[in-house]
Amino acid sequence: MPAVARTISITEHHDAFLSDQIAQGRHASTSEVVREALRRYEDDVRREEAHLAYLKRLGDEGEVAIDKGDYIDVPHDQLGSFLDSLGREARSE
Repeated sequence: MPAVARTISITEHHDAFLSDQIAQGRHASTSEVVREALRRYEDDVRREEAHLAYLKRLGDEGEVAIDKGDYIDVPHDQLGSFLDSLGREARSE
């Protein structure tokens, strides 16, 4: 993929970080450091989007279960012990 030139502004802290990465030989140029940072950021965004999609799917499944009456009604004062028992059950499996 052809490179596209961009001009960005960074803090002195990040400028020093870029220089350190190059001086330590971790990267050969500022562009390499920035490309690495963008790859990692892009991966983080993709993981976050996948996680949010997973949580939405779980929420949707929960709504369907509730609509079907497939749930347990736990009184508020018993919720803590109920969750503790679920945790113990999950760990034993």
